[in-house]
Amino acid sequence: MQRIPLSSLLWALAVLAAGALLVFVMFRPAPPPVSQGADHERLPVADAVSGGPIELPVSTEGNRFRLADLEGQYVWVYFGYTACPDACPTSLGWISAALDRLPENLEDRVAAVLVSVDPERDDAQRLKTYVGHFHPAIQAATGSHEELRPITERYGVFYERTEIDSAMGYVVDHSSSTYLIGPEGELLEIHPHGTSASELVATLQARIEGHEGRE
Repeated sequence: MQRIPLSSLLWALAVLAAGALLVFVMFRPAPPPVSQGADHERLPVADAVSGGPIELPVSTEGNRFRLADLEGQYVWVYFGYTACPDACPTSLGWISAALDRLPENLEDRVAAVLVSVDPERDDAQRLKTYVGHFHPAIQAATGSHEELRPITERYGVFYERTEIDSAMGYVVDHSSSTYLIGPEGELLEIHPHGTSASELVATLQARIEGHEGRE
């Protein structure tokens, strides 16, 4: 009998866990469950957050990812990784639910992106499989740490690899905010970990109304 590698089994379990959390988030409007892992609300972030361009070589769309290519759309950006046991599937679940709650006139004006801070494990295919469990409007991208660091610093994202005594080998502790980017690439909002789908949509609609009211 052919044995399944333990790493593949752990990856499959992570995907199943992500799917279970997505179902939980979609059908339970209350706040997400409290994680037993890192306290993502207490992880350090930068004092000054400017946002700005995101350009990375690995993308689920097949080409180099450029945030500028989404110009004209509002974009929710989240920094995480596919093997994340708790914060990432929960937050992506909220983003997925928010995308599903958009009124019809906004469906083509909003996108979402997962930026992976674990390039060693997250290649394009793995990222595509992972975000595919959440919503078709969610893309994913990553690059080397040398390419990620300037971006994460501008967005005030903390991430740090921590070795663990497990077949996974390591986890990545990271801050867990969701960023709303405007149609001209400007950073509009930073949502803390645990922001619900209804809050994401309400803030988005308020921003759109305010922007269109000035035109």
